[in-house]
Amino acid sequence: MSNATEKEFDIVVFGATGITGKHVIGEIARVIEEEANSSLKWAVAARSADKIKKTLVEVSEFSGKDVRNVPVIEADVDNQQSLNEMASRTKVVLNCVGPFRLYGEPVVKACIENGADQVDVSGEPAFLEPMELQYNKAAEEAKVFVLGASGFDSIPCEMGVQVMRDNFQEIGRAHV
Repeated sequence: MSNATEKEFDIVVFGATGITGKHVIGEIARVIEEEANSSLKWAVAARSADKIKKTLVEVSEFSGKDVRNVPVIEADVDNQQSLNEMASRTKVVLNCVGPFRLYGEPVVKACIENGADQVDVSGEPAFLEPMELQYNKAAEEAKVFVLGASGFDSIPCEMGVQVMRDNFQEIGRAHV
């Protein structure tokens, strides 16, 4: 986690109106409910505040968790200032805006420049590799983490490797 001073939010879910963002919102609400003493401060962000508010009503209905009053931030990958403002208010941006090769870099840049860790759900090598090459040193200097492939696209591959490893160990052929 970054060395962020006190920020308004712990996590901002960016891309909250997309399919992945909706699921993330529901999961955060579920985890907060299960952790009775949770003090997690979070918000949701996307291009349109009106669309985010409609999304929060929709997520409340399908998840059974009332998220209608979660704070809303307008931020757009075509407006770097809006991304900077979003990143400056939180410790972590959980980026759900894809395709990442088209829309991810401005978010990475905003997070590094504003002291927020960035976690994304990308599984796109065309995004992940250039971000590491271009921003690793800047992220290290800013003491922030830029974590890619932490979701849907990477889980099946990781599970496949684990299953293979387990099966090869059973027959004595794995040296892992």
